[in-house]
Amino acid sequence: MPVRLRRRALLAYILSLSFSCLVIWALLFLASEQTIAPYGKIELTAEDSYNFPHDSHPTKDHIELKEKKSKVNSITYGSGEIHIPDFDVLRDMSWSELAELYHRYLGRNQVECKEVTRLGRVTDGGWDMCSDSPYKPTSPCIVYSFGIADDFSFDNAVVDQLGCTVYSFDPSINMDTKQRGDKKYFYKMGLADSDRTLSNGWSMSRLETIRASLKHTKKVLDILKMDVEEWEWEVLPDLLTSDQLKTTGQLLIELHQCDGCSKYNPEQPDKEPSKERYIHMLQLLRQLYEQNFRIFHHHDNKACRYLSKFTLMEMTACKEIGFIRVSET
Repeated sequence: MPVRLRRRALLAYILSLSFSCLVIWALLFLASEQTIAPYGKIELTAEDSYNFPHDSHPTKDHIELKEKKSKVNSITYGSGEIHIPDFDVLRDMSWSELAELYHRYLGRNQVECKEVTRLGRVTDGGWDMCSDSPYKPTSPCIVYSFGIADDFSFDNAVVDQLGCTVYSFDPSINMDTKQRGDKKYFYKMGLADSDRTLSNGWSMSRLETIRASLKHTKKVLDILKMDVEEWEWEVLPDLLTSDQLKTTGQLLIELHQCDGCSKYNPEQPDKEPSKERYIHMLQLLRQLYEQNFRIFHHHDNKACRYLSKFTLMEMTACKEIGFIRVSET
């Protein structure tokens, strides 16, 4: 009898323990069904995912965020082509995101040029041209070269290797307007977005004005080279809106991203452009793309090195970029 009683007591204990566990599980299950917010149902914010619960409806904020992220996600950072979004998206991007987009965009070729030819010095002063057909200039051809700094090696190579006529422009060097040689012309003049004389006496003109004075308005500019020491950001809007680039075959340009970047100054404390300047530069690069200009060559000018405040990696504030104008599709 005592053994039988002990067995019954053990069985009762096990049943009681099982029932207690069942009650505890049921309570936990019911608690999990309740809202975790002490003051009512949780609402998604604009920063949350757009995988909405089955009983909720996307708000205007959700829809706008989804559209924004969809546009930003069109920027490809993998092996694909990188696209610059429109102004509304750029405006909403962070400063670091804009910096990353700018450097990545200019650090990748958009078309393949199988034959890249160096014209002029191997070091600073020479420029790389796409020699693939139909982009390689053939005589008779016209080349405009803005920004000389006493180095005519590119300009001379254009004549000697291609047989083109070269027109060189620079208001800063100690040389008067003259014909330097056969098919070689120099003008003591700079490129700007308006025709004016600066306080230092420099004569500046729009590209449209220069072409008209040289009777080149209806002629093709086979190569337009611009190393104009930060003036490019003032000049490019005028070139794009006046349709001057629609008759340009290749655009070779050095881009300087900050004020003072055009001068070698390793002690310059900050070469990071403002958020507004990044947006301005990216908008112009987007417009160049829309006018069918594609990057075939890029080179970082190490004289403009700096440490990024966002990544703490070494970057360069000056980039030599080669564009070719592809056929409209």
